[in-house]
Amino acid sequence: MNRLFVYGTLCPNRENAHILGEIGGDWQSAAVHGTVHILDWGPDQGLPAIVLNPNDPLVEGYLFSTEKLEQNWQMLDEFEGMQYQRVQTQVQLATGETITAWTYVMKEQE
Repeated sequence: MNRLFVYGTLCPNRENAHILGEIGGDWQSAAVHGTVHILDWGPDQGLPAIVLNPNDPLVEGYLFSTEKLEQNWQMLDEFEGMQYQRVQTQVQLATGETITAWTYVMKEQE
């Protein structure tokens, strides 16, 4: 799959936007149902992490699309680190269309 929903530091004009910017792709406004928490443990303490739940309100973000994601998943997974897990979810586009995309969610403490 060649789509990634982002809601935190990877979004355009945020501190880690350059990471996806260097891959190159298309951006669309989008949203997912969930709640954003601020991590309170580990190396990413203080950063946002979403917990998906279809009954929660929409969290605004961006859908990043490019055929180049396949060769960059390992780098992105390593960048996100041990506190995040990449999962597939339903993403709502501004047009009202719903599509499947990857996103990084808060990983439960083990």
